[in-house]
Amino acid sequence: MSARVTAGLPEDMETNVTPEEAQAEARANEDDLLTGLLAAASYKDDEDENVEIVISRRGKDLFSFRIHPLSEDDFNRCRKRCTKYVKSKSQAGIRVPEEVDTVKYRCMLIYEATVPEDRAKVWDNKKLWKAKDLATGIEAVDILLKAGEKNAICEKLDAISGYELTEEEVAKN
Repeated sequence: MSARVTAGLPEDMETNVTPEEAQAEARANEDDLLTGLLAAASYKDDEDENVEIVISRRGKDLFSFRIHPLSEDDFNRCRKRCTKYVKSKSQAGIRVPEEVDTVKYRCMLIYEATVPEDRAKVWDNKKLWKAKDLATGIEAVDILLKAGEKNAICEKLDAISGYELTEEEVAKN
């Protein structure tokens, strides 16, 4: 017994497919789907997702590092750590956000997005910390990068983390 499966195909592409063939194709597609899902979930560890950032001034390359995409949880965790909270005047025992330290927030995002090997060499460089009297890698980000450089890196980070769609991606959707 065979079943006719047309599923929206043009008439000239209609084929006769047995239930066994349809089930085998579904299993193959399921494996492809699982492969795609697992690849999508591993974006932080996928070196192809990394972007190299080169810091250049006056035509001279000073240093470089790589960043990887961040998850929404990463962005939120950084925002919470950079937010000052105060007690609510209207509700006892409730703390409400007062302001976000945007400079620290951008530095923290760059630090968190930096590939671990590069983070150790650049931001967590103990010789730099000693020379500049720093206590954290986030402070190193702040003193090493100009405001515009931080902004450009954060824009690139937004793009690779999926917050900015290119015209091509918008057209696909």
